[in-house]
Amino acid sequence: MLALASLGLTVAACSDDATSSGEVVITCAACQQSPTDPFLQYNYEAAQRFNQQFAGTYRIEVQQNQNAGSSPDRLQYYQRLALADDLPDLFQLNSGEIKSLQTTNKLRNFSGDLNADPAWKDTFLPSVFDALSGDDRQIWAIPQQRDAIGMFYNTKLFASAGYAAFPATWAAFEQAAAKLKARGTTALAADGDWATMLIWVNLIGTQPGGKDFLTGELDSGDYSGNAQAVKASETLRAWHNKGWVNSDAFSGDFQDAAAAYLSQSAASVANGPWFVKTTLKSKSAPADLYHDTAYTTAPGWADGERGVIVVTGAGWVSGTQADGDKAKAVTEFAKFISSPAESLKQAQATGANPPVKVETSAIANAGLEPLSTGLAKTVATTKYTYPHVRVYGPAGFGNAWKNLWPAYVKGEIDTHKFLSRLGTDATKQAGAK
Repeated sequence: MLALASLGLTVAACSDDATSSGEVVITCAACQQSPTDPFLQYNYEAAQRFNQQFAGTYRIEVQQNQNAGSSPDRLQYYQRLALADDLPDLFQLNSGEIKSLQTTNKLRNFSGDLNADPAWKDTFLPSVFDALSGDDRQIWAIPQQRDAIGMFYNTKLFASAGYAAFPATWAAFEQAAAKLKARGTTALAADGDWATMLIWVNLIGTQPGGKDFLTGELDSGDYSGNAQAVKASETLRAWHNKGWVNSDAFSGDFQDAAAAYLSQSAASVANGPWFVKTTLKSKSAPADLYHDTAYTTAPGWADGERGVIVVTGAGWVSGTQADGDKAKAVTEFAKFISSPAESLKQAQATGANPPVKVETSAIANAGLEPLSTGLAKTVATTKYTYPHVRVYGPAGFGNAWKNLWPAYVKGEIDTHKFLSRLGTDATKQAGAK
């Protein structure tokens, strides 16, 4: 077995399943305090509430590690722990990571827990388990959130170019981009990674057949034959070449996209509702920018055909497979963290929307972020809804994208080579055969 020290893991003193008092102890590798990550900070506070509620019966011990939140090295980190048969009792992964890690046969299947408690299972919103499930109806994770991811835009900047609202079609967006550029403003903030991929996904998802690619063809190993991916790639590359995207859009760091929007040198940026708390209401944000910002769905290729990314592709997973006291503790935490009350607390802390059914009156009384709740309400009437590429895509997609996108935009490789290598490298890095 690999030494824990070699894995960079700090473990609390107690390593037995239970203390001498009979209290069952479980470990959490996604529950540490964080002054910068509101999701981790919420997890920490939720774990403390769980410990208080179940004092003397169950207790969560926090495992400090640099991969507690989203990280490009997170999958490899947990793969090493799986090989050492030392996965934590609780941690978090996105669906691409789950798809890869479940091949180790070291993850807990929550389907039995959910089926044993139909009332708990019925609290979840439709389809939230789709991207967290296996081919044989396994459920590898308890969903963390269900969010619509849209477009934040500066209403004053668009108004200065003659637009009272965000353009409804991609053609209209391009016209607005040209007018904004003439006024010294870029239309779109991007980063070469997360924010850029969101736009690429929107350009695909708002085409007929685009959702099929995003949900069923990302493991094909070669995307060059997909017409929707070709059109989206060439469109987004053209925007870069026309100067409609910030010049530092290849760093792979979302903070560069955020900085472009905060400085008001860029008029729009794609991101999830957490952007409000982490950026728009941060100390570094201009005082009036939040009030000048609106949040909406992506344009469509035709009138009335707008689209929006809806994600439930991340959740709580467990390395505790066998039944017993630790399994009971893990399941109890899963029920606790997914309760309507805790889901509302998470929404208040992070801006993320609940994956479970919550009474309308409770939502109204919770004082949730209006930009987020407003977009969430439009999902039911938006023509196209589709997942982010990180939900159904192979775990290696992100790294493959960051390696290839700059070369493609700069003309070093053509569309066919970009999409062929993107699919091939993404599946190869994910360990797919």
